[in-house]
Amino acid sequence: MKKANIVCAILGMAVSLAAFIITFGFKQFQNVPIGPEFFPRYLAAGLFICSAALLAQALRAGPQADKPAPTVCPRDKGIQRLLAGLGIITVYSLCWESLGFIIASPFALFALMFLLGLRRYALMAVFSLGTMAVIFGAFRFFLGIDMPLGILYGIL
Repeated sequence: MKKANIVCAILGMAVSLAAFIITFGFKQFQNVPIGPEFFPRYLAAGLFICSAALLAQALRAGPQADKPAPTVCPRDKGIQRLLAGLGIITVYSLCWESLGFIIASPFALFALMFLLGLRRYALMAVFSLGTMAVIFGAFRFFLGIDMPLGILYGIL
């Protein structure tokens, strides 16, 4: 596992450096205190710091930490759940424009909660609808950003 952590840490640091450098090519806007490069730069810096911490931890670990890393097997229940979650997110992103945020989001949230093992359907429905309403209201009324309405365009 020690070798796997060292390799992952070095890869993480390389990816974060590449992402950080790419942000310097983002378009600059006049009279905007925080541009489009702000958030990606902080994410890249955070990835670099976490990767450096992993590298330091792996290098300090003794020889007893050099056990084999666990393998990723599609027959593992956790991996199957991960793949199902990625599938839900993919379907959600494909339905984003056609169905709209208001219809697609509660279904996606409900499906993800079901995937994680929650079976209190009334609570799941209320939470899905409430989360969608809060996010939609925040974007539309506070930030002035229109979310895709899909088939509800013209009604709302």
